Amino acid sequence: MSDIAVLGAGPAGLMAALKARENGHEVTVFEASSQVGGMAASLEVAGQRVDLGSHRLHPATDPSIMSLIKSLLGDDLQTRERNGRIRLKNKWIGFPLRTGDMVKNLPLRFSAAVAFDTLVKPLRPKSGSNFDAEIRRRLGPTVAREFYGPYATKLYGVAPSSLTTELSDRRVSAGGPAQIIKNALRAAKPEGRIFYYPRRGYGQISESLADAAISHGVKIQLNRPVDRITVSGGSVEIASGDTLLNTGNVLSSIPLPILARALSPSPPEEVVSAINQQRTRGMLIAHLVVPQSQYTSFDAHYFPGLDLATARLSEAKNYRTGDDPPDLTVLCAELPCWVDDELWGASPETIGQMVEEDLTRAGLPKANHTHVEVRRLPSVYPVYEQATSSARTVIDNWLRHPDRVLSLGRQGLGVPDNLHHVLSMGSQAASTITSIGSIDAQAWSRSLTDFSAHVVQD
Repeated sequence: MSDIAVLGAGPAGLMAALKARENGHEVTVFEASSQVGGMAASLEVAGQRVDLGSHRLHPATDPSIMSLIKSLLGDDLQTRERNGRIRLKNKWIGFPLRTGDMVKNLPLRFSAAVAFDTLVKPLRPKSGSNFDAEIRRRLGPTVAREFYGPYATKLYGVAPSSLTTELSDRRVSAGGPAQIIKNALRAAKPEGRIFYYPRRGYGQISESLADAAISHGVKIQLNRPVDRITVSGGSVEIASGDTLLNTGNVLSSIPLPILARALSPSPPEEVVSAINQQRTRGMLIAHLVVPQSQYTSFDAHYFPGLDLATARLSEAKNYRTGDDPPDLTVLCAELPCWVDDELWGASPETIGQMVEEDLTRAGLPKANHTHVEVRRLPSVYPVYEQATSSARTVIDNWLRHPDRVLSLGRQGLGVPDNLHHVLSMGSQAASTITSIGSIDAQAWSRSLTDFSAHVVQD
């Protein structure tokens, strides 16, 4: 079997490494940071394990992958019941949406407008030309105007009308009000709100995958960003600092722009231009240490309105039963932004105060945080703009014809997928390496077609 280099030790890369090793390949993983997990990692703040945002393992996970995770984590993988809420029209609505809660808490004028929109849906166009138009077609102008429109603007930094219907297909599962009601009826039962979460934070999933890979003989090298990837004939040379590795194939889960810059020879000029046209929205993760045992009983608060900078607030303690400090809790605030704007460069103190003010305006208790730590994630939300849709087609065509280097995962494909999606990507990528040491491009192209149907679960 051939040697394989895996770039990136996030969930996609780790799953690819583990499965490739199980298939008999020699595998080395290069990770730029000091820990595994990527955006799905956990870290410690004030003695408490926290995540880089609000994360859950969904029941929709492929059964074989779920079985693997359960075998690795054992009793540490806990079955939990979701308990979030959304701020809508200055009212709190339970999330996932539940019929009784919607009837009780949604403003009457809003509910009446949604009911009217539902009645006239047959009169609306059969398809939308952009994200905003498609949401209006499916769910009506009220839901588009009051929820999806502003939330899309907050997350992606552009007007919803400038986004493509590909984003609405990937991010919005409901095809109409009837589907929302069906989902709400299911969520009204506790079993309809189930998710899975590890006792020591979401990053425990990646850590357990890394441990399993290492026990199978995978070499994981941390603090090893890749400088150059030289493809020559039937081999690839990986250069990372003073380390050189000759390998047969590369499975890359690092951001596509970084991969393209490292490749030698470079991708075709039109592919490089297309990659450079794509924009990705960054995010600040602010962890606020609050000197009380619990801030609220909710696991997550969603803030779709543009009046607040914070998009979501989560409380790690409420996701699990774990060994957390009894006298404090840590809040995680997510603030989408561009990497070159004023917010990106703000000090932790300024960001902490901004979050405090957002919570007050939202009617939540004052946190009175004593410490704040900020992590800056430069590549979180791929922006599917109409202006660059043709460029994405160019990239997709190039990705479907890997020679010795295959790109996968959320960062490698520029997709907004869940963890269970990228774990499946890693497994399928590993299976494309044949026994004679080549990449089955046709099999990978079929996988990419399957991946295009993924719908994000919030």
